Amino acid sequence: MWHLLTVIFKVVPLAIWDYFAWIIRYSKHKDKYPLQKRYNAVRKLVKKANKALKYDFHIEGKENIPEGAACYFPNHLSALDPLAFFDIFDEPIAFVGKIEVKKIPLVGSVFTASNSLFLDRKNLKQQLKVMLQVQASLAKGEQSWFIFAEGTRNKDQMAKLLPFQHGAFRSAMKAGVPIVPIAHIGSHRVMSLKHSLKKYPTHVKFLKPLYPEEYKDMTTEEVANIIQSRVQQALTFDLRKKDHAAMSGLKSKKYRFNRIY
Repeated sequence: MWHLLTVIFKVVPLAIWDYFAWIIRYSKHKDKYPLQKRYNAVRKLVKKANKALKYDFHIEGKENIPEGAACYFPNHLSALDPLAFFDIFDEPIAFVGKIEVKKIPLVGSVFTASNSLFLDRKNLKQQLKVMLQVQASLAKGEQSWFIFAEGTRNKDQMAKLLPFQHGAFRSAMKAGVPIVPIAHIGSHRVMSLKHSLKKYPTHVKFLKPLYPEEYKDMTTEEVANIIQSRVQQALTFDLRKKDHAAMSGLKSKKYRFNRIY
């Protein structure tokens, strides 16, 4: 609880200042400002937030990040998952999120400023329109996109991944860009009301991409299964062990590997 209160007092004043300084303009009049300029402003704000949140990022597999536009598919643990990726990427990235995020004061505007788009789960026509926009952006090489193919957060870090929705891969496959799986763990702890840590270990691993020449004859369902399998294996046989080691060092008497924390 104290951790979140500290974050509120540190981050909210900065965010409010930025909201009036640039967020309103950049989100409502995107065409007037270069994408890189808007993205740099978003990233600067996110980095301040990450510092206040006490994230301790451990990044692996950067050699698997392709040059140019690509589509990234991470597992989904927390509403704060995008913060890690804004922190990592110098070049503009954007997210496909649920329409509810757009309605959150300030947060929705920040994502909009980065060109992120939002899906209305109750409106199939709107969903198709959004995914066609993502496809067009990828095909033009404008920026890379992040899609949480599980469709919702998996609140149990020790559970199997939720099924990856194969329709989420159609835009990337139609655009012919690399599809990059990402496994990560730890981001969910920052929102905990029960625990306060000096730092919050978060492991992020970029896995081997699936390139157009590899998936050209595959269905979206086959691609979804491959990407989900790679993410699941990285979590099960690698990142959960590293997460256990990091958390045991911080909470040696209270942390259990088989417990949600």
